[in-house]
Amino acid sequence: MGGAHRGEDPWAAWPSIPAVIRVMAGWFLCGIGALNLAVEVDGGLAGTYLVFHVVLLLGGVLLLARHRLAPSPAGSVITGLLTLAGMAITALPVTSRCCLDEHPQRRGYPFPFLGSGDGTHVDPKYLVADLIFWGCAGLLVLTVVTLVERMLPERRTPVDLGAYAGRHAERHALAATGDRSDENVGGLP
Repeated sequence: MGGAHRGEDPWAAWPSIPAVIRVMAGWFLCGIGALNLAVEVDGGLAGTYLVFHVVLLLGGVLLLARHRLAPSPAGSVITGLLTLAGMAITALPVTSRCCLDEHPQRRGYPFPFLGSGDGTHVDPKYLVADLIFWGCAGLLVLTVVTLVERMLPERRTPVDLGAYAGRHAERHALAATGDRSDENVGGLP
């Protein structure tokens, strides 16, 4: 981006910005997931939070390997809908897990982010953590959908070229070139 004064296109670097953000987010998620798993390896990590940190770690790995995945648009839409559905469905049941202790009803997975019963309270910190978790879970689903799509048989309809009749230039291409049977390597003497 600094080459505009030398006549270079100042916007040439912008296509690489999403890739840089993806890689940075991947390393961040890998670091957080691995660090929390390593710190809590002595058994202090409850089942829910073990799942949370494993999903973060796997989501980070998949973000780093994302350039190898090429999901179809349908796979991306299905994954997005499942991610939103997971977030919405887990906000329905009441839980007694940590966080928002001042509210009688707590909702959300893995962290309760919605407190109710005495008014509605949304904790943005836990909401962001849950969105990251469900985003990584959606990325796992997207990977599975992409791998399944690769194993499906080809869906394009085969084309029969037997009845193809050349048009315009194709009919005259051979007539325009002379007899080259005595030439070596396509025209070189």
